[in-house]
Amino acid sequence: MNKIKVLYDVVKTIRNKEVINGILIADIQKNQTTIFAIKNEFEKNLLTGQTKAKINTELDYEGKSVKHESATEFTIPFGRGRFHGGMPPMHHHGGRCGGLRGGFSKLAFALGLLNALEIKEQENSTLVLSLEAANLPDDAKEMVRERMSHAGAHHPRHGFMKEICSLEKLDFKVTVFINPNYDIEKVLVTFSGTQQGEQKEQHEIKANAELAFPAAESK
Repeated sequence: MNKIKVLYDVVKTIRNKEVINGILIADIQKNQTTIFAIKNEFEKNLLTGQTKAKINTELDYEGKSVKHESATEFTIPFGRGRFHGGMPPMHHHGGRCGGLRGGFSKLAFALGLLNALEIKEQENSTLVLSLEAANLPDDAKEMVRERMSHAGAHHPRHGFMKEICSLEKLDFKVTVFINPNYDIEKVLVTFSGTQQGEQKEQHEIKANAELAFPAAESK
């Protein structure tokens, strides 16, 4: 099955939509204890950039236990940040921005991801795209680690972010379910690894996320 053709059809389907509704559910666990959880129900207008979101979060980290519920609405100008999934816009800082050499590094990273991507067709014609860390070339794995470390450095106030952005022995898997109309029904992401504490003790870190699009699942 042609990977590029499938990805093209998925992107074209998204591009032709006016509104996307989705539900994001995610959590981070440290030593099998949940330290952060979020549920985000959002509606995004891809023509106007208007986003509505209802967000529930729970934090149990370093002696702090907080539950928060909010409803927010904001507009991102056309052509910017279309796929933030109901979250306020953030600035992205890519690694290895070194002119032509940096451009080739990014190209090699993208091609490494494409090469590692696997596609299977189920009996009901649903396509399942999967990407696992174990199938990535070493330079792509290193770039993933660099970008995660960079993300953690840019969110120093969010301690739980450092838990997931400073993992050793990183492992992850991304699974995308696509219906026969090339609508994305669901995206599943799992991260796991170990982290060394201040006393050089080892902690097990896991993160799980599910992004579902009910309108696509009902088709």
